[in-house]
Amino acid sequence: MKNDHEQEAEEKQAEPQAADARPDATEDKQQGPRVAPSVKPGFLTRTWQACCAPFANIKLPAWNLLLFSRLLLALIVAVFLLSNWSPMRFYLFGLYIEAPRALSMIVLLAVGFLVGWLSRSPRREQESESEE
Repeated sequence: MKNDHEQEAEEKQAEPQAADARPDATEDKQQGPRVAPSVKPGFLTRTWQACCAPFANIKLPAWNLLLFSRLLLALIVAVFLLSNWSPMRFYLFGLYIEAPRALSMIVLLAVGFLVGWLSRSPRREQESESEE
């Protein structure tokens, strides 16, 4: 049986042999850098790169459900506006007003939200604040 010192000495002798078996990293450095192709990019490639360069640093937002729902709502509103653009005539306070149907619907919706928001009870807000 060999003691611990003899085993360590044998392992140290075996390490240099294993290092000699694998190629040395200095040999890879001696090969030199790879040579770039001598063909220059064409006119279309240079033009495309020049057009895309300003947009290279733009970071797009991460897609999540909130962003998707906002974009979907914006698309639905845009389709609604474009499909209901025919004029509509109102009689308001003795005046005839002619406006696109979609615009009049959006104005009436906004007025309804404003009336609802202004008519809310201040007592409810105070109760909800005192509960917190």
